[in-house]
Amino acid sequence: MQNATSRHILLVYKARHEKAAALAQEAAQWLRQNGHDVAGVICAGTDTPAYATTPLDFVVVFGGDGTMLGVARRLVGRNVPVLGINFGRIGFLTDAQPEQWREKLEESLTGMEPVRSCMALQWTLTRKGQQIASGCAVNDVVLSRGSLSRLVLFDVYIAGERLGSLRGDGMIIATPVGSSGYSVSAGGSLLHPSMEAVAITPICPFLNTISPMVFPGDTECRFQILQGSTDCYLTVDGQEGQQLELGDTVTVNGLPDAVHFLGKGTTFFERLRSRGFALQGTECIRCGENA
Repeated sequence: MQNATSRHILLVYKARHEKAAALAQEAAQWLRQNGHDVAGVICAGTDTPAYATTPLDFVVVFGGDGTMLGVARRLVGRNVPVLGINFGRIGFLTDAQPEQWREKLEESLTGMEPVRSCMALQWTLTRKGQQIASGCAVNDVVLSRGSLSRLVLFDVYIAGERLGSLRGDGMIIATPVGSSGYSVSAGGSLLHPSMEAVAITPICPFLNTISPMVFPGDTECRFQILQGSTDCYLTVDGQEGQQLELGDTVTVNGLPDAVHFLGKGTTFFERLRSRGFALQGTECIRCGENA
């Protein structure tokens, strides 16, 4: 299939997965034979400047939801869509199975595949008045206790107003895409991925002082670690994290239209039914783990 318009494409394959790596190499060869530029064929998790390639028309990910999350997080705000070829267990974020790769690539190269956009989260960590870390999340930002079965304690501020103090195992701040994972398993709401909203879900709250809530996507959520809290950790998409200290403040804001996925695929409700989600209700689609 010779295409008059040359595209610039990055291919990323799932770490420690020989079949995914082999198919990525096969796809790269096919793309070059058809006159397209391959910016690279890289292993997921590799720290490489290939993600910053300009121009970059789209990225093809050969992996599961965890691999998709890691790649999408690197592309937040870049308006570079991601096409997922599923090599994971669930494939909630991917759009095609391995045997469909050539068909999906042809459709993407000719502009036949639609692009759907989703929210992301931007987080910052402030310690003693200084911002010491920041980043983005596609699924969720989680504040949670360490290995000991002791509770964390922090103040919760929503849109600048103190909501109250939470004592429990932690708090999940999720995007609509991420709401189908850890958040819904902890009793949070399941949000349609097209929404611009931020969901907060307490994890095993003591006395249920704060309920699961959903706010507009531009709402600022702020959490300050209080005296009496046990070890507390910040985890991003189940893949990155760091330990917090007494007095630390974590601020989370929604980023609209920050992540872009290629392909129409099945509908949101079809995906839920095919995974048994609508029936089981409590199944955890934790995209950052074993995907």
